[in-house]
Amino acid sequence: MLRELILSSLRVAWDVVTPRHRARPGILAVPLDVRTDTGIWVFANLVSLTPGSLSLDVAEDRMTIFIHTMFIDDVEAVRAEIKNAMERRVKEALE
Repeated sequence: MLRELILSSLRVAWDVVTPRHRARPGILAVPLDVRTDTGIWVFANLVSLTPGSLSLDVAEDRMTIFIHTMFIDDVEAVRAEIKNAMERRVKEALE
C-alpha cells in the first residue's frame, strides 16, 4: 500500500508541476470481491486516500464500485492494479 501511495503522489505531483498534462481522467466500474460492509468501506476509503483517485459510489447490489481516477491509459490495467494493490489486501485482512 505504501508503495502505491508514494507512486501515486509522485505521479500527481509531476502532472501538476510540469507544463504538459498527462492526465487522462475517467470513471471506472470495478467489480467488488469484498462483501462485508467493513471491507467495502475500507476499500473505498483506501481508494480515496490514494492521490489521483476517488471512490464515487457503490452499486445498490454491492457488486460494483465506481472510481474516478486521473490516469486511465489502459482501463483493464488500471482496474487490475486497483483490485490487486488494494482490494486483495483488504479482503485478506478483513474477510
